[in-house]
Amino acid sequence: MSSIDVTHQQTRNQAHIIHPPKPHKTYRTDRDKNLAELNLTRDQFKILFENLPQGIALHKMVCDKQNVPTDFIFLASNKAYNDILFPSGNHLGKKPNQSNNQTKTSSVDWLTIYEKVVNTGIPESFETYCDSVDKWYQIYVYRPKKPFLISVFMDITKQKKKASQKLKNQKRAKKALLLAEKRYRRFFETSHDGIMARDKEGKMIDCNTAYAKMLGYTKKQLSRLTVQQLLPELWHEQRDRIVKKVLKSGRSIVFEREYKRKDGSVFPASVRTWRLQDPKGSIIGIWSIVRDITDQKELQRNLEQQTDLLEKLVAERTKQLRDAERLGAIGQTAAMVGHDLRNPLQTVLGELYLAKNDIESIQEDSVKSNLQESIRIIEEQIAYMDKIVSDLQAFVQPVKVDKKPFNLTQLIDSLLETVTIPKQITLITQIPKEDLKIKADPQLLKRVLINLVTNAIQAMPEPGTLTISAQPNPENKLTLSIEDTGIGISDQIKNQIFTPLFTTKPRGQGFGLAVCKRVIEAHGGNINFESQVGKGTKFTIQLPKN
Repeated sequence: MSSIDVTHQQTRNQAHIIHPPKPHKTYRTDRDKNLAELNLTRDQFKILFENLPQGIALHKMVCDKQNVPTDFIFLASNKAYNDILFPSGNHLGKKPNQSNNQTKTSSVDWLTIYEKVVNTGIPESFETYCDSVDKWYQIYVYRPKKPFLISVFMDITKQKKKASQKLKNQKRAKKALLLAEKRYRRFFETSHDGIMARDKEGKMIDCNTAYAKMLGYTKKQLSRLTVQQLLPELWHEQRDRIVKKVLKSGRSIVFEREYKRKDGSVFPASVRTWRLQDPKGSIIGIWSIVRDITDQKELQRNLEQQTDLLEKLVAERTKQLRDAERLGAIGQTAAMVGHDLRNPLQTVLGELYLAKNDIESIQEDSVKSNLQESIRIIEEQIAYMDKIVSDLQAFVQPVKVDKKPFNLTQLIDSLLETVTIPKQITLITQIPKEDLKIKADPQLLKRVLINLVTNAIQAMPEPGTLTISAQPNPENKLTLSIEDTGIGISDQIKNQIFTPLFTTKPRGQGFGLAVCKRVIEAHGGNINFESQVGKGTKFTIQLPKN
């Protein structure tokens, strides 16, 4: 039983003691004594009645001739009741409309309630607000004996205001919660990053639109897929390891992995994963933010390529500066050599010419034959010395290209007449029957081909094959190649082949291939080679037709 019910029960029991006053009688017997003691008890009850914190009043219903209640009068009330309803006047023996009753500002139909209680004997309990005093009351009405009523008033303003404030606080908290949920849902659905939550078994609990769109599925389709079905197999072990670590430590982890779209394509992603808990704090799974980093990866690759390119460019420029310094020194040497050697060489050639004429007049014998052989050897060495000077001067001087139309087929035929091919070497030419027209500097181009053919012959001390080929290609270019089956070029020196002054020959100066590269590039072409030790080397030249 509640405190109010106890109060009501006490009030009901107390109210049964209240009776209309009776004439006092004096007794001279034991009965008189008992009555005196009873009167004392009544006095004590009256004190209690007057000092109760609840307002209590005794009413009598007024009925018409048909015994239908039409009004009620106040018979008795305690101080608390008077303070609540009648602070400014006497109301006993009066009807409500005859007294200054503060409950007039209440919306309660007192007569209807009182009539119902009197007729049925069933107590009524209700609340009412009196706006004139800004207070709330809890009212309990019951019938001790027809046509009497007892009403109990309790001031519950503090409780109502406290409850009202609590309700307001609840509503405010609920509104804040709904607002927070709305903001979270707006962020959840409008985020460009994929957001998803999964249970411990990998089954999806929820995800946003970005996550579904990123993978090419609908949310409904994703709800039927495990995370293993969305990852390439090589990432499964990583996923299991990270989930265990997150669930155990509670810390978030950022990592990269790949995802597999519905169409089978794969994309890289950056993932941040947290532990997922229910409102009670129990661990139920993980949730993650997934970002497609395809563009970032592509940008990273481009930056790496640009970095490599820049490093190569810096290395090339550094090399060019170093080469420029070397070329400066070589240029000075070339000028000195050209001046100091060319004139003596011409003098030697002149004297040899006179000697050859003198020898012609000598009778044929072994001496004449030996002299002629000696002169031939001297001429070869002079020609070699002249080539050294020419290569040296050609390298240090700017390449001046004098382009003119000519027949490349005829140039190759002329080349083969100039270069002596040893008997142990088989020559193969692969040139189209129709003439190959080209616009270039024929003298410079012939010099390049002579240099390459000479190198190929020198690379085949044993019997071998020399292949010269020429053919046009669809890009309006001509491709020339000189291929041998000689000793080949080792991997260790391949990157130095076109470097000035680098040579593997006992009598070489290292200018031949460097000059060839400069001449071909001056024509707007390029020269490359392929080589394998013990199998041979192939130099390939590409030139624009015009």
